[in-house]
Amino acid sequence: MKVKGLFTINTLWYVAFGALFAFIVPIIGATLDLNDIMKVGFILLGANVIYSIVLGLYAGAKRMSWIILLIFPVLFLIGYRYFFDNYALYFTLVYLVLTYLSYGITKD
Repeated sequence: MKVKGLFTINTLWYVAFGALFAFIVPIIGATLDLNDIMKVGFILLGANVIYSIVLGLYAGAKRMSWIILLIFPVLFLIGYRYFFDNYALYFTLVYLVLTYLSYGITKD
């Protein structure tokens, strides 16, 4: 895939949804004053895991570049310390692995 192909409207959508799940969903969790268990359950293990799997499946079905899949984990890595404790750093690896595994499922 050419570098020129990475700068498309689809990439902008990946960045927008990645920012939504990396920043906006934790902000909503902080606004609702969720305790730590609910944050881990709903945000880290719920919404973000589902988004990672759906992102990988969608990108694989649309034959997008594997580089696109780095957007959400990198955005989460940038913003995790504002909303979560240090253990959330390890979820970056979980999201990366889940995204690439679901991406690989759609490949022939």
